[in-house]
Amino acid sequence: MPEDQAYYLALNVEDNNIHRMDKELIPNCAGLCVLPQPFANRSPMGREDFYLQYLYKGEMDLWLDGKPEIMRPGDAILYYPHTPYQYAMRGEEEVQYYWLHFTGSGAADLVARCHLPNATLMPIGISTTVMLEFQEIFREFIIRDGCFEDSAAARLTAVCVEISRRAHPGNNPTETDSRIYHALAFIHKNYAHDLTIEELASLEHLSVSRFRSLFKARTGLSPMDYVITLRMNHARRLMTQTDLAVREIAEAVGYPDQLYFSRLFKKRTGFPPSTYRRNLDTP
Repeated sequence: MPEDQAYYLALNVEDNNIHRMDKELIPNCAGLCVLPQPFANRSPMGREDFYLQYLYKGEMDLWLDGKPEIMRPGDAILYYPHTPYQYAMRGEEEVQYYWLHFTGSGAADLVARCHLPNATLMPIGISTTVMLEFQEIFREFIIRDGCFEDSAAARLTAVCVEISRRAHPGNNPTETDSRIYHALAFIHKNYAHDLTIEELASLEHLSVSRFRSLFKARTGLSPMDYVITLRMNHARRLMTQTDLAVREIAEAVGYPDQLYFSRLFKKRTGFPPSTYRRNLDTP
C-alpha cells in the first residue's frame, strides 16, 4: 500500500510557499497524499506559487468559482498563484493524489505553453508516465546533489508536458505523431536498408495514401524524401568524421551503387562527394 510522502526544498515547511524569480523553474515541494479518513482543505487566499494535483484513487469534492465539482481518478488540476481552493474527501474510499508546488521566472510561461488552465479539472486518465515523473521528482529531492535543482526542474517540465498532451491532444502535434510514431522510429533505425511506403504504412495499419498524408503533415516531407534526407545527413557525418572511401560511405547509408549515390549526393548538397570532402579540408 502506498504511504504518504512529502518532500520540501526548504527544511522549514512555511518557507516553501514562496514566489521566486532568481531561477527559471523551482519545485518548492512535492509529494503523494494518502488519506484513508475524511478530510478537508481550504485556502481562501491561495498560495504564492503554482499548485498541481493529480488524483490517483478515490474522489474529492471541489469548489471552483463557488460551484461544486467532483474530482475523479485520472483528473488533474492546477491552481495559479493567489487562487483560492477548497477540496474534501468524497465518500468513504481512501484518497490518493500526487501534488506539486512550483515557482520561478519561467513558471508562468511553461504553464501557458502547455495550455494548463487555472482551477479547471483536466481529465487525463490514469497515466503511469505522469506518476513515474512525480516519483522521479521525489527521487531528486532525496538525492539533492549538485544537479538537484536542474534535474528537478526538468522533471517538473516533463510532468506539465505529459499532462498537457493528455489533456489537449488536439493542441499538440502528438495527435498526428501517434499515428506515425512507429513508422518514424522504424525509419530512424533502418534508413540504411530498403524501405517501401507500403511497409511503413502497414506498421501504422493505414492505407498508403492516408499514411503519406499524415507523414507529410508531420514532417513536411514525403516518406521517401525523409529517408533520403537521413541518408544524406549520415553520409555528410561520415565524410566529416571518418576516412571511409566514398564507396564505403555509399554502402553504409544504403546505396550499393556508388554512382547513383554520388549523383543523389550532388543533387542534395550541390557538390559531388569528393569535392564536398575536399572543401572540408580547405582552411
